[in-house]
Amino acid sequence: MKKISIVDYGCGNTLSILRALEEGGFSAKITSDKNYILKSDFVILPGVGAYKKAMDLLNNFNLIDTIQEYALGKKKPLLGICLGMQLLLTKSFEMGEHNGLNLIKGIVKKLEPKKEIVKIPHINWSKIKLNDNLLDEINLKEFNDRYFYFVHSFISITEQKNNTISFCKYYDLDIPSIIKKNNILGCQFHPEKSGKNGLNFLSKIITDL
Repeated sequence: MKKISIVDYGCGNTLSILRALEEGGFSAKITSDKNYILKSDFVILPGVGAYKKAMDLLNNFNLIDTIQEYALGKKKPLLGICLGMQLLLTKSFEMGEHNGLNLIKGIVKKLEPKKEIVKIPHINWSKIKLNDNLLDEINLKEFNDRYFYFVHSFISITEQKNNTISFCKYYDLDIPSIIKKNNILGCQFHPEKSGKNGLNFLSKIITDL
């Protein structure tokens, strides 16, 4: 059984993720203990709220270096969810300019629709579409054209296009929904709130990442 940690830094719906994992047959621990996280086999970084506050909280818990050491130094699998995915990138322009974890090169910017009728935030069940040339990436084919639950106002733009492996459509906008670099993966949607598709996604990522 894999040792799974859900990072507890006061900025994520950790209990919902824990329940989803337990429903999928996994055991996990909500923790901010540096040593426990570093010894884990799989780490989940949740996130709800503002980018700067999240980074400040990670810093207050002395977890920035821990997560970087875990993912880059030890090269162990890390999953970022929603804001947790955005934190994986280099910087965000949400209410100023703020540095992120810089695990995947890229920026976070406001979701800016071309049509005034588009509602922000994007709160919707949306269908994800994997890039055709990346369908073999971690073998996520089963989730192509599946619906997941999104709630966000900012989007993640990776510096390298091949680090973005799926999008969802929201009106005329293409929104990055999954990003990945080696052992690090982020999803903009909430798998823990996405029913059977979300549970299957979590199980697949934990097993294969």
